[in-house]
Amino acid sequence: MEQAYQHPDPRSPSIDHVRTIAAGGADTRGNVRLTHWGCNHERNASTPLEAVEEAEAQRAVLLRIPALQAFAESLKAEDMVRRSQAFHSPERYRAKLARRVERYEREGR
Repeated sequence: MEQAYQHPDPRSPSIDHVRTIAAGGADTRGNVRLTHWGCNHERNASTPLEAVEEAEAQRAVLLRIPALQAFAESLKAEDMVRRSQAFHSPERYRAKLARRVERYEREGR
């Protein structure tokens, strides 16, 4: 029998926007999925870069910020997409969820 997890357990169910609202995603059935609350909380408003054009647009924003200009100049769009995809990998989220569950259980909630 499967246990029904309740919030604030990190394994409890949560509705996640695939393309975040902050990134222009719609609040529609086609843009949501069921995920663990811990994974959804970890991802927050972060959406993986899908294309070089998205990375270039993000880099252009950074170039307009004086304190980040030198950093932005060192970025390559292809590397940005690759790092973004690695950051949002299912394996990374599984590992983070396992750590959250361990901490949750250790604290005896």
